[in-house]
Amino acid sequence: MSSVHHGKFGFRSISARLFISVFLALLTFTIAFVLLSQFAHNNSDHARNRAVASQIMNQIEPFLAEAHTLSAQNNLLQARFSLVVIKKSFDIFDESLNAKIGLYDPQGRLMLQTENTDLPETLLPDPPWISQIFASSPPHIVVESALGYSLWYENRIPSPERPLMAWFNLFSGTVLLFTIMSAVLWWISHSITWRINQLSRQMSRLGEGDFSVRVSEEGNDEIAVLAHGFNQSAQKIEQLINAHSLLLAHASHEFRTPITRIRLQIEMMDMLTSQLDEATKAKFDKRASAVNRDLTGLNDLVESILLVSRLDAGHALQATEQVDLYELIRSEVQHYPEATLIGEPVSVMAQPKLLTHLVRNLLNNAMIHGIPPVQVYLYHATNIQEANSIPQYLLDSFCEIGDGDILHSKSDEANTLDSKTPTDFLKRLTRPKDKEQKADQPNFAVLAFIDQGLGIPEDKRKDIFSPFVRLKQEKKGSGLGLSLVSQIVEAHHGTIITDTWLGHTRFLVILPLAAKSKPPS
Repeated sequence: MSSVHHGKFGFRSISARLFISVFLALLTFTIAFVLLSQFAHNNSDHARNRAVASQIMNQIEPFLAEAHTLSAQNNLLQARFSLVVIKKSFDIFDESLNAKIGLYDPQGRLMLQTENTDLPETLLPDPPWISQIFASSPPHIVVESALGYSLWYENRIPSPERPLMAWFNLFSGTVLLFTIMSAVLWWISHSITWRINQLSRQMSRLGEGDFSVRVSEEGNDEIAVLAHGFNQSAQKIEQLINAHSLLLAHASHEFRTPITRIRLQIEMMDMLTSQLDEATKAKFDKRASAVNRDLTGLNDLVESILLVSRLDAGHALQATEQVDLYELIRSEVQHYPEATLIGEPVSVMAQPKLLTHLVRNLLNNAMIHGIPPVQVYLYHATNIQEANSIPQYLLDSFCEIGDGDILHSKSDEANTLDSKTPTDFLKRLTRPKDKEQKADQPNFAVLAFIDQGLGIPEDKRKDIFSPFVRLKQEKKGSGLGLSLVSQIVEAHHGTIITDTWLGHTRFLVILPLAAKSKPPS
C-alpha cells in the first residue's frame, strides 16, 4: 500500500502548510508581544518597589544586627529597645510612602509591622511568574538581610491600572494587524502554489491516459522549467503511444496471416495424401496434428503478446458491459473435468473477453503448474477483509468423499448439480436468507482459484506476475499467463494476490462491482 507524506502539520496542500506555518509563527509573535507588554508594565513598578524596600533594609540593618547580638547575649531589654526603634522607623516610612511594612525573623515568623496592617503571621512564598504578569497590581516585595531577617514591603494604594480604552486599543490593533498579515500570507501562498496545483492536476490526467494534456509555461522560474519539461514528456509519450497503436494494428494482421497460410497448406497437403497408402497417411496425419498443435500454441502466444501490448497502451478496456460472472466462469470450467465451480450469482461491469482470458489463464496455470483438482469459488464481499475469507456457507455446500475426485452436496435435493456429466461439478448457490438480511451492500466480486499445491514461496509471489517468469522451467508455457491476468485485473481496477489457504495454493482476484469501488493496492 502506498502512503503519502502529509507534511509537518498533516496537511496535503503545500499552500496550506505554508500558510499554517507562517500563521502559527505570527500567532506566537502576537502572544509574546502581549505578554512582554504586560510584563514590562508590571516590571517597572516592581523594580521601583524593590529599590525602596532595599533602602529601608539598609537603614534598619544596623539596628537589626544590634538586636540580634543582644538577643544572643540574652539582653532582651536592650534588644526590645532596638526593635522599638525599627518599629518607629517603619511608621515614619509608612506615613511618607503609604506602604505596609513588616519584619520577619529568620524562621519566617512575623516580628513587627506598621499600624493598620494585616500581614500574614508566616512569610508566604513568592507567587508564580505567570500570576505576576497578569496581576492587577504588582505583588509585595520581600528583601532579605545578611542575618536572615526578611522585610515585607507592599504599597497600600495599588499602582494605577491601564484604562480600559488602552487595553481595547492594544487588542483591536493586534487583531487588525493579525488579520492583515493573514490575508497577505494567504495571497503569497496561493500565488506560489496555484501553478503547482495545476501541474498536479494535469499529471493526474496524464496518468489516467489522457496524453494530450499540456500545462501553461508562463514565467521564468523553476515552476516554468518544470512545466516545460512536463509538456515535452507528455508530447513524447503521446507520440510513442500513437506509434505503438499503429504497430499493434499492423502486427495483429501480420502475425495471423502466416499462421493462417500454414494451416491452409496443411489442409491442402491432407487432400493430396488421399492417394497414399494407409500407413503413410497415418504418419502424415500424426505430423500434421503436431504442426496444428504448435500453430495453435503459437497463435495463443501471439494473442497473449498482442493483448499484453494493448493493456500496456491502455486501449484494451474501452467499453464495459454488465457481465454475468458465474455464467462466464461456468462456460470455461466445463472444459476442465478436474475443475469445480462453487459460487453465487455475481454481475460486474467489465469487458467479457478480458475476463474470459483471465479465467482461462488461471485455470491453465492451476492445471499445468499446480496440482488438480481445482476449486473455483465465486462470491460477493463488502470490503477487502471480508474478501480474504471464503464464506462458510460456500465451504459447507460441498464436502469431499473418497479420494477427493468426487464432490457432493450436503444440502437438500433441490440443490442438485446442474451439470450433465459426472465430473462436471457446477453448482449455482444462493446466499442464505438470514445472512442476506444482515449483510451490507456488496462492493466487490471475489474469485478464488484453489488447487492442491502447497503454495508459492513468499519471496516469489510478486515475481510470478512479471512477464516470462516461470518458477518451474521444465513445465510448458510461455510465462505470459499470470502477467496477462495481473494486467487484466489492474485494467478493471481490481487486485490479485496469491497465498496459501488451508495448506493449498490460492489465487484471489478481487474486482469492483462498479468502477468507483476501487480496492486498495
